[in-house]
Amino acid sequence: MSIILGHRGYSARHLENSMEAFQAALTAGMDGFELDVQPTMDGVCMVLHDDDLGRTAQGGGVLRKLKSNQLPLLKNGEPLPRLTDALDLPAKLINVELKGEPGWKQALATVEAGEALKRVIFSSFEPSEVLQLWAACPEAQCGFLWETDEAMELTEEELADLPSALRFHVPLRAVAARPEFWRPHAKRMAVWGMKSPAEAKGLGFEPAILIVDGL
Repeated sequence: MSIILGHRGYSARHLENSMEAFQAALTAGMDGFELDVQPTMDGVCMVLHDDDLGRTAQGGGVLRKLKSNQLPLLKNGEPLPRLTDALDLPAKLINVELKGEPGWKQALATVEAGEALKRVIFSSFEPSEVLQLWAACPEAQCGFLWETDEAMELTEEELADLPSALRFHVPLRAVAARPEFWRPHAKRMAVWGMKSPAEAKGLGFEPAILIVDGL
């Protein structure tokens, strides 16, 4: 049976990447959640998808140009979560997506300090971020992220060249277009880009992880 993670928490019903959304995912019975992290100017690892805070916070500004004590509240009234806040929740698994470069050092240090390494998977669209983190900490669980068009063009030779210990984070559209191509890699896969787990039933196999907006 696939592990179910809430995409940025229970984002179908709650503000994405908020503590409210993470807690709601766990309350709904999900195994954990996916979130996005990047550091502030003073190196504090915060949970935020965009560079700019305007879409989900009560004020704007670029996160990396602000200090951690200058951040506005989220639109739901919460403080912007720190990665440490999310790690304190009793999730079985948390997918920490690294946004932008650099950022892996702060994220890894935060997870190690929280003694959460065994229940975190790091992922990034930037292969260099993943490989640098994994080289620094080989026991860390890591995965490569691809957009749909990139995943559609991947070949068996390209996948074979990637370290066997690392995971594949692939959008559902790309997997559904080539299920037989991805089937042998099911145990290494985290499939994302779906509203609910039901959308993955037609694949003909069970990926290790499903990342969903809701149930």
